[in-house]
Amino acid sequence: MAVTVKDLRIEFPDKLVFEDVNLSLDDNEIVAIRTRVLDGGTSLLKGIAGFMNNVAGEVEYLGVNLLRNPPAHVLFKVGFVYENHGLISLYNVFQNIGLPLQFHTNFSIEEINERVDGVCRFLGIDEALYFLRPHRLNDVQTRMVNLARALVVEPGLLLIDELEGGMSDEMIRDTMNRLRERQQESPMAIVITTSNPIVMSTADRVFAIEDRKLVQRTDL
Repeated sequence: MAVTVKDLRIEFPDKLVFEDVNLSLDDNEIVAIRTRVLDGGTSLLKGIAGFMNNVAGEVEYLGVNLLRNPPAHVLFKVGFVYENHGLISLYNVFQNIGLPLQFHTNFSIEEINERVDGVCRFLGIDEALYFLRPHRLNDVQTRMVNLARALVVEPGLLLIDELEGGMSDEMIRDTMNRLRERQQESPMAIVITTSNPIVMSTADRVFAIEDRKLVQRTDL
């Protein structure tokens, strides 16, 4: 198994959000989690990624628990795609995508530039966007740049929060197909929160959030 989530519990001071969440993912599997407004999908992804303090349980990835101070080389292989924001306003699009490589690898500038350009071309990000600051991007462009930044490190685990907002059906299909293609080049387990039927039909398995747990569904 690429990733194993065991007895995950997420609790805020005034609210229990999730309990007894269990999930195992294989390499190159896409798991969709159907979400509705304010049902905690974003918190679940952040909890799996180890971004939150109020989380109990285990998320085993590369032999370590992401919730217990994992080493930097493990965290580097977890890609997170934010629904909104996530980009640093001081940097342009090209620089934002290359930041993980700049600060966490020994790659040369030439190697970073080549890798960033490659992932942009792969995702169809227009060169005209390369030198724009984040505030110049629309919502869809922001999501695609966030996706590029996550993919540029060639993650083994990719967590995507509501990628499809504002996209046409054609663009959603195209993006999901590109993710499948990427999985063939570099093994990668994907968890994506979504309310879109196209995304759910593309996934290998679909779960719904019910009573603070994940329940596998085949009727969506």
